[in-house]
Amino acid sequence: MYAPQSGMLFVFEGVDGVGKTTIIREVELALRELGMSCSAYSYPGKTAGTLGALVYNLHHNQESYFSEPPDPLSLQMLHVAAHIDTLNKNIIPDLAEGKIVLLDRFWWSTYAYGIANGILKSKIKEIVTPEINITNKIQAIHYFYVHKDHGFREDYLNKVLSIYDRLFLKNNDSVTTVNNNDTLEQAVKTVCDTIMANLKDRESSNRNSKLVKKVRGKNLTIHIKRPEIKKTPIYDAYWRFAVERQNVFFNRYYEVTSEWTRDPILQKYKFTNAYRASDRVSQYLIKEVIYNGETYSVVDMFFRIMLFKLFNKIETWIYLKKEFGDISYKNYNFEMYDKALNQILNNKEAIYSAAYIMPSGQSSFGYTRKHQNNLKLLEKMISDQLPQKIQSFKKMDDLYNDLLSYPTIGKFLGFQYCIDINYSELCNFDENSFVVAGPGAVNGIEKCFHNASGFSNEDLIKYMQYSQDQEFERLQLHFKTLWGRPLQLIDCQNLFCEIDKYSRVAFPLYGDGNRKRIKQLFIPKGGIELFYPPKWNINERIMKGMP
Repeated sequence: MYAPQSGMLFVFEGVDGVGKTTIIREVELALRELGMSCSAYSYPGKTAGTLGALVYNLHHNQESYFSEPPDPLSLQMLHVAAHIDTLNKNIIPDLAEGKIVLLDRFWWSTYAYGIANGILKSKIKEIVTPEINITNKIQAIHYFYVHKDHGFREDYLNKVLSIYDRLFLKNNDSVTTVNNNDTLEQAVKTVCDTIMANLKDRESSNRNSKLVKKVRGKNLTIHIKRPEIKKTPIYDAYWRFAVERQNVFFNRYYEVTSEWTRDPILQKYKFTNAYRASDRVSQYLIKEVIYNGETYSVVDMFFRIMLFKLFNKIETWIYLKKEFGDISYKNYNFEMYDKALNQILNNKEAIYSAAYIMPSGQSSFGYTRKHQNNLKLLEKMISDQLPQKIQSFKKMDDLYNDLLSYPTIGKFLGFQYCIDINYSELCNFDENSFVVAGPGAVNGIEKCFHNASGFSNEDLIKYMQYSQDQEFERLQLHFKTLWGRPLQLIDCQNLFCEIDKYSRVAFPLYGDGNRKRIKQLFIPKGGIELFYPPKWNINERIMKGMP
């Protein structure tokens, strides 16, 4: 049974490289500026921890998974399974909530690319039938067929094009051809005007529609005026830094005997990894705090994560574990923890990491020492049943907004805690759905762009995440992903922080003239034993020695 569809589904089709993803991103931004509730998905999908991401990686990194190419029919069946997963988990619920859904590809892609790969029409029709049966229960309002003159020479892509042409001719009444040969603004305006025309039709037939209520009384003509982003030389350095820092990571992991890097700045100074989850503290959190082989209740797991992150210092956790054994809320006692932490302080040792500053919280909880107020903050979260509420949150920003309601937690810490909690099984949010720029990232953004006044810092982080493949290709760089996992928004945010530091030495004439040095020197701390959240499907590949 499917809930009634009060939302509107718009499908984007076209061969690879015509700009569908870019157009969808801009359309989504434009609709949200009008206050519309919308979401965007792609087939098979790249969201970490989903079936779509697994299929995408299998398809685009076949040499890493298979000794010989898989059977084309089998591969297309995997695509259909990923499509159905996204339909049932995301698209159908969003339509039931009254959202506008923008979908990058449809079952038509499976059909067109399958036939182009030599699969018989009868066979490809068989495997797409389960997906068609589901899509027939919902309604695609309109299809956008995106065209761009590539000067295709490959027989394969020309064949895909001819199959698409026949498919769209059969559905001509509900298809708009989008010419993406001119400006992006023109292509986006074509799409937005069509969507708004469909909204007007919906209004004339159903004045009680949720979508119509949201847009009624607003200017239905969208004028997209996004200034051209002017980039500095540090923008290209951002991508080169990401590549070289990831090379250092792999050189260390595989214990390359020669020097890890020839970059003198990376040799001398300390920088975080290209992927946040690969950093020493994050790795300890994932391996020893979250996935340490023990089973914990929802409350105990939340307590462990937040206790570790409040101090963000491995040595503090080790000391507490030595004092109390297995750390859990059911065994927690404020006076005992306070005494143990005071003992560390009395020995003139730090209990907090220097990575970021935790507010004292004295005005909210009344204790003289910061750690006492932090413990009371954690107690309040648990008494408010936040651990249980997390499981009902649908999006990362739901958790983020709840965390912001607590004293001492600001925007930067709130977002960082979201990422840390999302490593666990308490939730499984899309890391590419939400980001918050920290102070260091803002500095890096200002150094990478001359003029980006029409964009928020978060927009620019999303721009980097969306653009990574084409930028690495443009600069002829080979970026080694994290065993098939591309850079996420949190990683691009962190890279802005790191390029801010790196540029102080590499580009001293850019940015704040008072900051010309990097404080922390690089000191190796032994070998690397990696472990990532199992839902990312990375650990098996590491164990098998896959690249």
